[in-house]
Order: sequence, then C-alpha cells, then structure tokens
Amino acid sequence: MERKLNLGVIGLGGRAASLLGVFRRVHSGLRVAAVADPDRDGVRHRLRNAEVPDRDTAFFPDADEMLRHAGDLDALMIGTRCNIHTPIAVNAAPTGLPLYLEKPVAISHEQIVALRDAYRGREKSVVVSFPLRVTPLFRKVMEVVESGRLGVVNQVQVVNYVPYGGVYYARETYRDFDVTGGMWLQKATHDFDYLNALLGTPTAVSAVMTRKAYGGDMPHDLRCSACDLADTCLESPQGVARRGDDGGVGTSDHLCVFGDGIKLQDAGAALLAYEDGSHASYTQNFLSRRSAASRGATVTGYEATLSFDWYKGTVTVIDHHRDRVDSFNVRATSGHLGGDEALARNFVDVCLGRDESRTDLASGLLSAAMCLAARESAHTQRWTPVGDVYLETFPNRVAPIQPTPLHVEPA
Repeated sequence: MERKLNLGVIGLGGRAASLLGVFRRVHSGLRVAAVADPDRDGVRHRLRNAEVPDRDTAFFPDADEMLRHAGDLDALMIGTRCNIHTPIAVNAAPTGLPLYLEKPVAISHEQIVALRDAYRGREKSVVVSFPLRVTPLFRKVMEVVESGRLGVVNQVQVVNYVPYGGVYYARETYRDFDVTGGMWLQKATHDFDYLNALLGTPTAVSAVMTRKAYGGDMPHDLRCSACDLADTCLESPQGVARRGDDGGVGTSDHLCVFGDGIKLQDAGAALLAYEDGSHASYTQNFLSRRSAASRGATVTGYEATLSFDWYKGTVTVIDHHRDRVDSFNVRATSGHLGGDEALARNFVDVCLGRDESRTDLASGLLSAAMCLAARESAHTQRWTPVGDVYLETFPNRVAPIQPTPLHVEPA
C-alpha cells in the first residue's frame, strides 16, 4: 500500500484539477486533504471530472485560513491566478512544506525578490510547472546534445506557433494583463526554461512584440451572443462551427477577441545572449491554426544540427561531416506533451524525500526574469540585461547592455 500524502490546494481551477488526476494516477496514496477556493461547488465539479475523491476534503474560504491548519498536510499546491502566485507562496513558505507552484512564479521584479527571499536555500523543494523540460521528447533531445554529437553549439532557433491562441483574447482570466503579466510570462516562460537547459545562463534580451489581429475598437465586454456581427465573424461560435477548428476560443459564448483595451501581443520575437557566447532567437505567434502549429527548436552545432517539434513528436539529427541522418519519433502519452506525468512523479518523489525538484524555483525565477527583460526590451527597444536574481541589487538597471562583441583576429 502506497504511503499517504495529504495535499493542500490553494486555487483549484481546471488546470489544477487535471494535474491532481495525474498525481493520483502516479501515486494512489495522494489525497486532496484541504482546498482553499471560494468556489466550493465548482471545485467539487472539477474534482469529479478529474476522478479525484473529495469525500474527506476540508474546504476553506481563503489561503490564510487553510495555512493555519498546515500541520495536517504533507505538501502544498498553488494553482491560483498568476498575479497571486507569489504572495500566496510567500505566505506558505514558513510551513516548510514541499510546494507545487504554477507558472509564472512571479509577474514583477518585486515578486521575484520576495519569492527568492522566502525560499532561499529551499529552492529544490519547489516543483515549478514546467512540463516541457521533462517531456520524453526533450529528454531525448538532451540525451543527444549531452552525448556531444552536435559538437560546439553556437545557436538555437526556438518557435512557438500556438494553434489555440484565441483563448488568450476570449477568456477574461487570460486577457487581463494585470493578472497574467502578458504573453511573455504566459508562454515564453516555458520556452525560455528549456532553452536555458540547452544553453546555460542568459545575460541579455532584445525583443519586439506586435498586436495587429486581436484587440480593436469593439466594446471590451461585448460577448458574441450580443454582437450583430456574430454570424460572419470567424471567431464567433458560428464561425468556429463553420471552420471546424476552434482556435482556442471554444464553441460556447465568449468575449470579443477584437475588444478595445486588450493589451496582449499576438506575436513576439526575442534575441537572447548567453554567458558562453552562444545566442538564441525566439518567436511566438498566436494566429497559427491547424497544421501550421509548431513548437520546438533547431539546435546548430559544428558537428550536426538537431531539430525537434512537440506537435509532430519528432527529433531529427543531421550530421554535417558524414552522410548520416537519424530521426526519432517520441509521442506524448499524457497531458502537456507528456510532461505532466513526469512532473507528477517528480513532485511525489520530492514529497516522499526520494528526489529533489527537476524544475526548481531557481529555474522559475530565472525564466520570469527573462520574460520581464523581454517585455521591457520590447517597450524600450534596447538590449535589456536579464540580471542575476540572487544578487541583492536585482534588477539593477544601471545602463543598457550590449552583448560582448566578437573578437576577430585581423587577416
């Protein structure tokens, strides 16, 4: 019989419920012992859908009340809206319990500092929800890279062409910039994390962002059900039904994606400089649909080039100096491209003292700092330092930073 794990959950929405279902599948002894969420009926419905028992679950109206009973718990999970991930995690830190923390871990420099200080020395007791890094496909990528087959790597090109991007402009919780921090923190935080696994320590970012399709001059709170243009609009439930692909907006009534006041970009790009002299380019686009979807990267070294794409489930290695091409098919078997199950197993192992976090808080803080640097750079149109989140002066912006120029010997 598996050891019991009493988990306390703060903020139990759809994402948290689906993860709890995975947690239970990998460790049947895990029990949702306590939940802090004002929507008790909604929580019970989501738990039932995820096949997670709630017979003995204690419900609390807020996080503070639940944390006063933390002595009955073995671990915590925070799945609230993004802007309160940090304050709740900081309040939970004195419990000393292992923590599963949704991304982004912070949405401002002040939050990064607060979270850093609250968990200093205990970063590996926190599992950040970065599933891409632990997917079977990316583990294969790292196996090839670490084998040395690519030789010296000088560049990585990362793409994230999101086929469900409409969701970020149609749902109130996603399109509120003050809650989410914007699309760098919503999407690039995952991609920057696995990029760091490939290249190491980032130093500076230069970024641009665009909003040309979504947003507009329609009323901000207009819903499709009250719109005279719904019959012809591509993003309405009627339009979705005609095209057969919901693009993330869904088939039910939703907010107008062309509403005024939407601050989110619908495309962004960044150049990232790394400590070892390598660099990366990153592109995110939220207009891609159907088979235009792509998420992955091309890693170029002296000996070979490696390309991978999670949507296709493929890894391809092309040798440069011999006639050899290897292709691997690595299909996901669970949510988030196979990463959710790996995260769940790691979290259970952290709770049981069998392992440390594979996606720890330090990686979450660094990724958040990169996203904030990209956001700042896109507004200032300057190279922006990422900063060392463990320096007391973080995020000291003394002067615009330029990557170190190459030294080229004269001919």
